[in-house]
Amino acid sequence: MEPKSTSKVKLSAKEFNPWKRVFNVFSFGFLILLSSIGVYLAFNFVKARNILESSYYTVVVDCGSTGTRVNIFEWEKGGLISDSLPSLLHSYPDDLTKGPLAKQSCHYHCMQTEPGLHKFVGNASGVRASLEPLIAWAEQRVPHERHGHIPIIILATAGLRRLVARDAKQVLDDIEIVVREHSFVYTKNSIRVLTGKEEAYYGWVALNYKMGSLGNSSKASTFGLLDLGGSSLQVVVEVSDKNDNGNVMTSNIGSNHKVLAFSLPAFGLNEAFDRTVVMLSQNQTYGRNVYRFELRHPCLSSNFVQNYTCPGCAMLNISDGMENSETQMHKTRFSSTYLIGDLNWEQCKELVRAAAMNYSGSDWSEQFVDRNCEANSSPNGGNDMLKLTSILHHSGHFHALSGFFVVYDMLNLSPRASVTEIWKKGEQLCSSSLT
Repeated sequence: MEPKSTSKVKLSAKEFNPWKRVFNVFSFGFLILLSSIGVYLAFNFVKARNILESSYYTVVVDCGSTGTRVNIFEWEKGGLISDSLPSLLHSYPDDLTKGPLAKQSCHYHCMQTEPGLHKFVGNASGVRASLEPLIAWAEQRVPHERHGHIPIIILATAGLRRLVARDAKQVLDDIEIVVREHSFVYTKNSIRVLTGKEEAYYGWVALNYKMGSLGNSSKASTFGLLDLGGSSLQVVVEVSDKNDNGNVMTSNIGSNHKVLAFSLPAFGLNEAFDRTVVMLSQNQTYGRNVYRFELRHPCLSSNFVQNYTCPGCAMLNISDGMENSETQMHKTRFSSTYLIGDLNWEQCKELVRAAAMNYSGSDWSEQFVDRNCEANSSPNGGNDMLKLTSILHHSGHFHALSGFFVVYDMLNLSPRASVTEIWKKGEQLCSSSLT
């Protein structure tokens, strides 16, 4: 019998099937592993590329005198308008932003808590209650994996500027405690109080960046700025190189610009209204009840009655020779003032003119009729008003922002409405309120 050739040896199906099954399972598992590794690497590659090559974010918190607001700016990484100016892709809040922090009182896109942080000196919980919801909203709005790369900048303006240095520092320290508990990155210098000149200058930069007037190789005409806040008014305009005013700043953003920047601390809307309360109080009699001082205001509708706190009023109206007991009574009176509407257009107009000239005396109704602004400027605000004469010769265009926009929006005025039209609209509003 011949031996069988090895090449002709055949394995039975029963002997081969177990090995085939093991091989198939191994191959399938190996492919799954390779696929998982591939997906992992691809995901992380895309994630890394997004962080390195896509847009980036900046969170800015504006601590104003009327409230605290948050804004998120998304920039195109590597995308430049011209020179070194980054390209803004989007800013938030926007038209689609909803929620309890989207305040209608702003009259524009705004995520805000009230009141301003200067009201919370020695009140860390008040600072926290103002900041926490704003930062939490910002954290939800940007990708979570980016938080550790996103800077947060918190800048305070006139509200904290008017505090004594010790009180302002305490508020800033309370702010940092809150920020430290969140995932955005910051430095000590990221939380500070802007000087008035800085606030004015940054507003001018933001306006002209938005209008496309910066970063051009050929020097384009820039826009002047009028920014009306609660405590201060910012006025900024580009001037010639020959201007030697002490408020001139040099900007090297895009081309070289000489900018005249003023921040007038007495000319904010809230400050001006406080002055009207002081002026009226000097011409109205009040009873012996120091716990409730009722003040009739000619610029408020006849059905208006409201408790009004005027922090700056007491010091505006205290004479140097006033006794301690009288001083305390005066402060108490202003801390519990009830404003009662007593609408009178002519009196209101005179009162507003006096307040706009930074006046707070008792003779406002006589001194300011048919007088010009320069002749009657007070010692507190006169110098700044006189320096502004150089702005009158500016041949370009101004943009009036913030409080100006709110007033125009409330009165339903066109952006180009004149002062005469504003007075006329005010008179119509008063007349309709009387009927």
